[in-house]
Amino acid sequence: MDNFEPYERLWNRALWYLGRRDYGTGELRQKLLRPRPNKPLPNEDDLDRAIERLVELNLLDDERYAQRLAESYARKGYGQRGIDQQLYRRGLKEEAPELTQDDPERLAELLQTPAFQRKLADPDKHKSLFAALLRRGFRHGDIRTAMRDYLADELDCDD
Repeated sequence: MDNFEPYERLWNRALWYLGRRDYGTGELRQKLLRPRPNKPLPNEDDLDRAIERLVELNLLDDERYAQRLAESYARKGYGQRGIDQQLYRRGLKEEAPELTQDDPERLAELLQTPAFQRKLADPDKHKSLFAALLRRGFRHGDIRTAMRDYLADELDCDD
C-alpha cells in the first residue's frame, strides 16, 4: 500500500481527475466521494479542504466551466433551454451564462447546415426535424418560425 496520508491521496486523485477534463465543484465532489474497492471513503473535512484549495489555485472554477460547457453545447446546436438543462444536470444552474446569440439566430444558422437542409428538403422528415430541435432545447414557436421562414425563402428562390 502507498505511504500517502489520506489527504494527499485525495488531493492527488482530484488533480488526476482535473488533468483529464474540467469539472464543476459538485461533480468533482461526487466523483471523489464515489466508493472504490479496497479504498476508504475520504473524510469530509479533507474533501472540503482539497476543494477549497483547488478553487484558490483557480484549478476549479464553476463559472469558467459553465461558460465552456455552454459554448460547447451551443456549437453542437443546442438552444438556451437545452444548455440550461445540461448545466443543471451538472449542478451549475446558477453559473449558466446567457449566450450572446439568441435562439432564433442560432436556429437559423443551424438550419443552413447540410444535414438540416437535407431534412428540410424532404417534407416527410419535417416532423422528426421539429422533434429533434425540441430535444435540443429550442422553443416550439422559434422552431416553427425558423422552419417556415427557411421554407418560404427556398420557395421564393425556386421561382
